[in-house]
This record gives sequence, structure tokens and C-alpha cells, in this order.
Amino acid sequence: MGRWANAVPSRAEQSDTKRKAIIREAARVFNRRGSHGTTLDDVAERLGVTKAALYRYVNNKNDLLFACHEEAMEIANEALEAGEREGRTGIEKIQIGMTGYLRVMISDLGVPVLLLEENALAGEDATQIRALRDAFEKRLRRLVEAGIADGSIVPTNPKLAVFMLLGAVHWVTKWYSPDGPWTAEEAASALIELATRGFAANPSPTLNSHLHLPSNSRAKRQKEP
Repeated sequence: MGRWANAVPSRAEQSDTKRKAIIREAARVFNRRGSHGTTLDDVAERLGVTKAALYRYVNNKNDLLFACHEEAMEIANEALEAGEREGRTGIEKIQIGMTGYLRVMISDLGVPVLLLEENALAGEDATQIRALRDAFEKRLRRLVEAGIADGSIVPTNPKLAVFMLLGAVHWVTKWYSPDGPWTAEEAASALIELATRGFAANPSPTLNSHLHLPSNSRAKRQKEP
């Protein structure tokens, strides 16, 4: 039996948890200030630690920026795995996966502005992230192809359909505010439903209720599209 019956996290597990917290908090800072306008001092201040403490987990700002992109791709793939597991048709798998991806991105990582700043990475880091994105896009294209085959998606160009979907998802950076009228769950559900209606073979005649503007005080603080 492990020490304390494995009830107490090991040092490695604690270190991984702290690194994850650093990455997610750094993503929020990058989102607000942009990658070029953010320093390790900014991240350390946000976390309430010294910059020296950060160096235990990351080597420099570029290392941290790469880790944020890598974390985003991990979230994307885990969400798509859930969609593939739970969905019955190609379009259901896409809707479940992309709704989960967007929900986590805008709730846990903040608005994912950094995803639009791929040019902030250079060399091997940029190559690795592009490879991860390409692999993710190919998974989505295969689901579009599966949807065309099972009749849930109209005959279309899978690559174009995926570009349209990802464009809508990442445009969220321009209008979503966590202080606005929609929760991350509502915004993700509504946006993915709207985006996938463009290639759904049998779209619902009515839209999800999440698309209606909630009648509460948060609506006054929502940024206009």
C-alpha cells in the first residue's frame, strides 16, 4: 500500500498541479495583455509568487507561452474524445466535442486570445503546435466525413466546414465576456449550435433556449459583437 494509502499527492503530482495552475493563470494574463505585452513578472504577480518561484516550473516566457498552447490542444483533444465516445452521429460528435472544448477554454483559460497569436512562437515550438493543430483539424474533418456518410451532415467540403467552424469558435475572443449575460456553458452551447447548423442535414426547426438573451443585470455588461 502506498504512503498514506495514496491519499496525499506525491511531490511529482503536487508539482504537476502547480505547473497546471501556472499555465492556466498565465493564459488569462496573456489573453488580457497579449503575448508581447506580458512578462513573467506579470504572471508571478497574478499568482502571488516570486518570479524565482516560477523558474521551478518554466524556463522563460516562451516556454510558458508554448505550454499554454499545448494545454489548449490537450483540452481540445480530450473534448473531441468525449464527443466521439458519446455522440451517435458525425454531427453529434462534433457538437458535443466542440461545445466541451469551447466551454472549458472560456471558463478555465479565459477568452483564448492567445490561440490567435501563433506567430508569438518560433522555431521548434511553433512547428510542434502547428503539428498538434493539424492533427486536431484532421480529426474534425474525419468526423465531418463520417457525418456525410451517416446522413447527419450535408455533402460538403470537410476542410472548408472545419475552417468555418473553427473560425466561429475562435472569433469568440472578439465578443465574449465572463461578466456578460451568458455563462461559458450557455455561450458555448449556443455558438456551436449556430455554427453547425450551416452543414447539418436536419437542423432543428427551433434554436436552443440558450440563444435567448437572459433578462438579468449581466446583460447590460455584455460586450456588443
